[in-house]
Amino acid sequence: MAVSVPVAKKDILVVENLKTYFPVRAGLFQRVVAQVKAVDDVSFTVREGETFGLVGESGCGKTTVSRTILRLIPATGGSVFFEGQDVFNMRKQELKSMRSQMQIVFQDPYSSLDPRMPVGEIIAEGLQIHGMKDKKQRNEVVQGMLEKVGLNPYHAHRYPHEFSGGQRQRIGIARALSLNPRFIVADEPVSALDVSIQSQILNLLKELQHEFGFSYLFVAHDLSVVEHISDRVGVMYLGKLAEVTSREDLYRDPLHPYTQALLSAIPVPDPRRRRERIVLKGEVPSPLNPPSGCRFHPRCPLATDICRQQEPVFEEKRLDHWVACHHVDVAGKSSPAARMG
Repeated sequence: MAVSVPVAKKDILVVENLKTYFPVRAGLFQRVVAQVKAVDDVSFTVREGETFGLVGESGCGKTTVSRTILRLIPATGGSVFFEGQDVFNMRKQELKSMRSQMQIVFQDPYSSLDPRMPVGEIIAEGLQIHGMKDKKQRNEVVQGMLEKVGLNPYHAHRYPHEFSGGQRQRIGIARALSLNPRFIVADEPVSALDVSIQSQILNLLKELQHEFGFSYLFVAHDLSVVEHISDRVGVMYLGKLAEVTSREDLYRDPLHPYTQALLSAIPVPDPRRRRERIVLKGEVPSPLNPPSGCRFHPRCPLATDICRQQEPVFEEKRLDHWVACHHVDVAGKSSPAARMG
């Protein structure tokens, strides 16, 4: 009897040492006096057909990472490879072709749709730009996409203000899908929606991925949402990755103290079970003047002198489990976020 061996999925997106700094200008001649280090040396991969969740507190650099990958924001350093091609060194025509394969669903379903255009034209705009000149063919694609996302074909003639927030996000998803992309950035696609609508949109995203086979970079700050949809998860803090591993490993046995603190804050929907809460002291430092050594050390309960003086290396501590922490063994053993009684 033949034994089936699982085939390893190849990386569709490779991010290496990504940096995105924003200059701070002052004085009469507006000279650069400082840099806001929004993203500082971030590396990860997204595999074919998977959802990679990117989480962290507001202002940690999640959205900046996603938009830099798509070249909506210029990178300060590092590299991004999409299907083996260097995104940052693409020429104009190459970049245009790449954009048809790398799409984005924006966070705000109200401001991301042009209020002066009917929904059908919004979805068809990308098709026309990328060479589909036949109007009848474009209309067929638009109607098919509307049905895929749970709307009716006649909605193509309506304007965005005639729809609810959840319906608008469905339109944004249809626009992203119209070009049949291989990779989609979902930038907090449910954070602006009611809780009852969030689950519908998340289930829709999973169903579409199962049908079309594309990959997601799913950006969010809600860890329960990320657990529901992601295959692997990266945790960011102040412009850097603290931990990357599979969803199962992260939620079962987080190694980084910051990840443990985040997971301890997730409510448990059972009054008989309790999770030990880790309360972090102080505020998130400014990316304009980040702390020396480990950026998490001013709030970390395990911090020692080495944490204040030396930046931890982001390395593989277990199989496919990457962590940036000097005390990862201690952190792993004292995982209160994973203990419930």
